[in-house]
Amino acid sequence: MNFIAIDFETANEKRASACSLGLVIVKEGQIVDKRYYLIKPKELRFNPMNTRIHGIRATDVKNEREFNDLWLDIRPLFENQFIVAHNASFDISVLRAMLDAYHLPYPHFDYCCSMLLSKNYFPMLQNAKLNTISHHLGFALNHHHALADAIACANILLTVGEELTSHSIHHLFHQTGITPGQVYDLGYRAPKRSRPMVTSKTNPLPATLPFSNHSTDFFKNKTVVLTGPLQSLTRTEAIALIGHLGGTVGNSITKKTQILIVGGQPIDQLTPDEMSTKLKKAITLVYYGQDILFLNEKEFLAILKGDSNY
Repeated sequence: MNFIAIDFETANEKRASACSLGLVIVKEGQIVDKRYYLIKPKELRFNPMNTRIHGIRATDVKNEREFNDLWLDIRPLFENQFIVAHNASFDISVLRAMLDAYHLPYPHFDYCCSMLLSKNYFPMLQNAKLNTISHHLGFALNHHHALADAIACANILLTVGEELTSHSIHHLFHQTGITPGQVYDLGYRAPKRSRPMVTSKTNPLPATLPFSNHSTDFFKNKTVVLTGPLQSLTRTEAIALIGHLGGTVGNSITKKTQILIVGGQPIDQLTPDEMSTKLKKAITLVYYGQDILFLNEKEFLAILKGDSNY
C-alpha cells in the first residue's frame, strides 16, 4: 500500500495562511519517511485562536521559507501520487489556496479522506474526529501538530488496511465505500462517500475481555507493535486492549519499540522469505543491541490472563 499522508495548520482564518505541514510517506505498507515544515505565510498574521490550537506564533516562522520556495522541494511528493488527509476537504483546500496565492499550477494527483473512511468503517463511534479514532485504535496523539496528525492519519489507514487485507490504497477505500477525488491542472473533484462494503464489527474492546486482572501493568508505558494474523482477537481488538492497559501501539518498528507480538507461525518455523518486514527489522535491531521482547499469540494471551511468568 503506497500513499502520502499530509496535514496543514494555518495561521489565521484564511486557507492561504499555511504555517506548518506534516508529510508521511508510506511505501508497501510501511512508513518510510516523515517530514515536518514550518512555513512563513505570505501575510504574517496569526489569529490568537489558531495559535491556541497549534501553538505556532509569528516569531516561530518569520525566518522560514514561504510556500512558493518550499513547493520547489515538495512538488514531486504530490505529482501523480495518492494523497490522504483526515478531513481532506480542509487540507486540500489549503493546498489549492496556497498554490493560487503564488500563481502556481496545480499538480495532478488522486486524494482521499481518512475521516470519511472512519465514518463508514467505525459506525459505532460517536464521531470520526482524529483523536477519537486514534484513541479507539490505541494510538497516542499530539493533536494539532502537523506531523503528529499526518502520522495518525497514516496509522488509521494502515491499521484498517491490514485488518481488511487491502492490497492497495485504492482497494482500501473501495472496500470502505469511498470514491477518491482528484486534483488536476484545471481544478479538483472531491471524494464521495457511499455505502461501505465492510464495516468494523468490533467495539473498542471485546465484549468478553481476555484478561482477569484489569490493573495488569505489563503493557503500561510500553511501545508495542503487531505483525502477522491473530486468531483469538481481531487486530483492532488487540490494539484497543493494549491501549486500555496503558500501552501505545506503533505501526512500524522503531528504536522506541519494546514489544513485538507475532501472529501466525512461530518465529523459529519461519524462513527469512516468510518473515514480515516488521519482524525482519526487529531482529536486525536486536542484533545491534536494542531490547525487544518477542511474543507469540499464546504468550500474549497468557500475559493478559495473568498465566505467564513474564
